[in-house]
Amino acid sequence: MIMEIISIVGGMAFLMLMTYTGGDKTFSLTWFVDFPTILIMIIFIVPIFMRGGLWKDFRRAFQLLKKDFTCHLSELRRTKDVLEMIQKQIWYAGILTMMVSVMYVMVNISDPSLLGPNIAVVVLTMFYAVILEMLLLPLLLEVKRRIIDYMDLDTEMDPVQAVSDSDSNQG
Repeated sequence: MIMEIISIVGGMAFLMLMTYTGGDKTFSLTWFVDFPTILIMIIFIVPIFMRGGLWKDFRRAFQLLKKDFTCHLSELRRTKDVLEMIQKQIWYAGILTMMVSVMYVMVNISDPSLLGPNIAVVVLTMFYAVILEMLLLPLLLEVKRRIIDYMDLDTEMDPVQAVSDSDSNQG
């Protein structure tokens, strides 16, 4: 799990290195930062966490990275639902923000000096959405793996013993 996140971060570092080594050897981290776009994405995503208990369920996904962390099946399912909802919200926020940026490009298409920077903002929007998705995918995979492991533990139990255990608990 940690290796997947490290590979994503390493891949991004390598991508930036390749950007630097190509062409005129200029590189600026500011090429990858557009604060208004980041703010818009945050405005679309953060209110989801404000809903009752969703932040706790989202945090649980990160706690699952620890091998010794345990929780109930219902908590795993809630965490899975929250991760899937956040992934969808990221895509929808990215697409919506990109569409608004494209409209802005079209409105100002007569000014060639604005074309490059505005198209960069459009591309950065999808860049942010893809990076967030790539970071959430390993978390979702871990939650699904834990659900499967949890369910496998239930099915490995001997059916006759399970019935006798439940009878002894009732009596």
